[in-house]
Amino acid sequence: MNVKNRKCIRKLSLKSLYANRRRNLIAIFAIALTTLLFTSMFTIVLSLNASYETYQFRQVGGYAHGTFKDVSPEQAERIAAHPKVKATGVRKVIGITAEGVFAKIPAEISYMDANCTKWSYATPIIGRMPESGKEVAMDTAALQLLGVTPELGAEVTVSYSITDKDQTAFTVTDTFTLVGYWDYDELMPVHYINISHDYADDIEAQAAKTGLQPFRTDLNVMMASSTNIQGQMEQVDTDLGYTWDSYTDPNSVRIGVNWGYTSSQLESQLDPELVIAIAAFLLLVIFTGYLIIYNIFQISVAGDIRFYGLLKTIGTTPRQLKRIIRQQALLLCLIGIPAGLLLGYGIGAVLVPVVLRSTQLDAGITTISTSPVIFVGSVLFALLTVLLSCSKPGKMAARVSPVEATKYTDAMQTKKKQRSTRGAKLHQMAFANLGRNKKKTVLVVVSLALSVTLFNALCAFVGGFSMEKYVSFMTCADFIVGTPDYFRYNPADEFITPEQIEEIAANTKASLSGTGYAVRKPAYLWMTEDALRQDYARYESAEQLDSHMSRLEHRGNMVMGDTRIEALDNSLFDKLQVFDGDISPMLEPDNNAIAIAVSLDDYGNLPNPEYYPKVGDTITATYADDVKYIDSRTGELRTEDTPEEYFQAKLYGARDVEYTVCALVELPNSMSYRYGGIGYDVVLSVDTAQRDSGGAAIPMLYLFDTADEVDEAEAEQYLSKLTAGEFSPLMYESKVTARSEFAQFRQMFLLIGGILCAIIGLVGLLNFFNAMMTGILSRRREFAVLQAVGMTNRQLKTMLIYEGLFYAMSSVAAAFILSLAVGPLAGKMLGSMFWFFEYRFTILPVLLTIPVFLLLGWLIPCMMYDNAAKCSVVEQLRDAQ
Repeated sequence: MNVKNRKCIRKLSLKSLYANRRRNLIAIFAIALTTLLFTSMFTIVLSLNASYETYQFRQVGGYAHGTFKDVSPEQAERIAAHPKVKATGVRKVIGITAEGVFAKIPAEISYMDANCTKWSYATPIIGRMPESGKEVAMDTAALQLLGVTPELGAEVTVSYSITDKDQTAFTVTDTFTLVGYWDYDELMPVHYINISHDYADDIEAQAAKTGLQPFRTDLNVMMASSTNIQGQMEQVDTDLGYTWDSYTDPNSVRIGVNWGYTSSQLESQLDPELVIAIAAFLLLVIFTGYLIIYNIFQISVAGDIRFYGLLKTIGTTPRQLKRIIRQQALLLCLIGIPAGLLLGYGIGAVLVPVVLRSTQLDAGITTISTSPVIFVGSVLFALLTVLLSCSKPGKMAARVSPVEATKYTDAMQTKKKQRSTRGAKLHQMAFANLGRNKKKTVLVVVSLALSVTLFNALCAFVGGFSMEKYVSFMTCADFIVGTPDYFRYNPADEFITPEQIEEIAANTKASLSGTGYAVRKPAYLWMTEDALRQDYARYESAEQLDSHMSRLEHRGNMVMGDTRIEALDNSLFDKLQVFDGDISPMLEPDNNAIAIAVSLDDYGNLPNPEYYPKVGDTITATYADDVKYIDSRTGELRTEDTPEEYFQAKLYGARDVEYTVCALVELPNSMSYRYGGIGYDVVLSVDTAQRDSGGAAIPMLYLFDTADEVDEAEAEQYLSKLTAGEFSPLMYESKVTARSEFAQFRQMFLLIGGILCAIIGLVGLLNFFNAMMTGILSRRREFAVLQAVGMTNRQLKTMLIYEGLFYAMSSVAAAFILSLAVGPLAGKMLGSMFWFFEYRFTILPVLLTIPVFLLLGWLIPCMMYDNAAKCSVVEQLRDAQ
């Protein structure tokens, strides 16, 4: 029979809830704390992500999702109309200036439409965008470098090279009228000098008369979402019938993804270890919230068990009892969740700037996320946790019979009673009390142990960060000095001079020093066709690759490939990491030994050994005085009408030199050319390179180490003064900077992990508090009986203190066991995620928590008992009825 009693059940639930106001406050606090945990976590994570993305965008030069490169007007129109593309922005680069005042930070001269200007942080705060003729807009720092006061209408003279990133023509000097400017952002990679569309067209027409192709137009886009940007852009190309993997196919529209978006980085780096780590973290947070609320409702049901028994005697069904408990939980959520959301968001918003101040990201880019994910996710997780937590107590209330309810004392059934003639000892009674409800005891111990285990894992994690590994990867010497061109990670035009090296050496104290040299002469290395195909396969389709290979010069199965030859002073060979072979032959006079630079992964493994020649192989290098491209059909120099498939390199003054591969080495990036390309990177001794290249090896960098901290500090101070100012021809890198970055990175993890440990520790303390409280409240009658037969208040209090101490020491023991089990597994996972992590087992943090836990184990029972002992024995017996 279906009786309409929902209204009655709802009223009963409300009345019962109102009758237990003190317990409700504790439950609301628990729900608010759980919601706070979720909200603060989401706020911190999403805000740090937003701040990190903003930092990356400014380093990249904009926040467009991606770029369709070198598009025609028709292609741009079709792409803009695609449903996956929300908005587009056009940019056409016509020139660059990287000399004089722009030697350290170059300036790009380009036309940008309104969207591209906005996405590139180049919207004028004073004035407007260029619209016609020789109007220009630029940042205030660029104006200052040019000696121009930021005023609308000012005359600005700029000299630049005509180039669109793919081709270069001639130098132009023009005077423009300033129509807009904005504040310079120190993180930006270039100065943007924005011109009008008319001016860009005029320069393009002039360049075309000299034989240049039409300038490249890039289409920046905002896609439907920032997730899977690469896949979305490839889908657009596919839908429109374009390819994206060719530089030469006219039907190819190449794509570039903004790596500033963490989603695009995560997709490329996602691996099982990272997925497991994220899932484990989420489960940990949910379990933490579950421990709080489950204990609260377990206490609530235990306290009201007689009430639920009475309800069952008058016909309340188990389903209705579950509904009563669930409705009470949801009503408490109406207060607890909003409070937790507000507090959690506030705490997160306060902590994010604190975290960022300890990192290199603190450059005015603090972004407090207001993403709906924070609030929706927190509410859903909190509700899920509450519903899971009240499910089991609801089943317990529904399962208990009216007779059992009247006898309930928060004790589990035991199989056999033990009798003793020695009398009861307080510590034995306390230990026995813990076993009366083993589930509750286990929950309290686990919740306390969890915070200690996490704290121990955090200390092991942060302590495992190897500064030596990190610093040695970032830079291979205490100081590396070069020109701004060298540090730009692309082919340099200007290098450090011998005179500058002598000056630096004379003003610093070096324990080791040396020079790296660039061979400034056309040079090629003969390599197997299979190896060269691996290089070109990243850029060309199979058909294009076959065509390209057919145009290259062959000798049997060997083909002439590009190479980058670096020469080193003998003192710098100690900086090489030998993977295979021996570099000592390179130190011998008049040698013909060569080392092949290989790319090792973060763990020192060679991922593609078949690509490189073997130690002991003889390889041939071809040096030339000049290289020109001819038309393979006629043998004459190519013209602008020669199709690319007939281009063929012709070497003038070429001669071959044979070398013996003595070693495969890892050349530190910080003392290499700092850019890659097609073909092998190789290392020669400077004497051998000068001999074989005809003296074409010129200084590229100077590096040195110092003997102690005093010499290092003096060198840092000297180089800082030497390279100060925009017009300085030199720049430098130092280990001091790398150490500072490492310390900031480490401190960030300590702060975030410490906050998480504190929250979970608070959860454990709350559960401890709840366990002691429910133990006292549910056993009031028992305590009154014990006191009635002669137990003193002091003995009763001592017994409770023993219980607290047993809880504390059990938690420390559980944390010790968990740390032993989880530590090595977590260390292995973290080692695969962070290449500079070295796991070191530690148990010291667990030992340091013992005094704290002992203090809490004594203090909390004392406080709880003093509060409960205000009533007389008679009143306690009467209340327990």
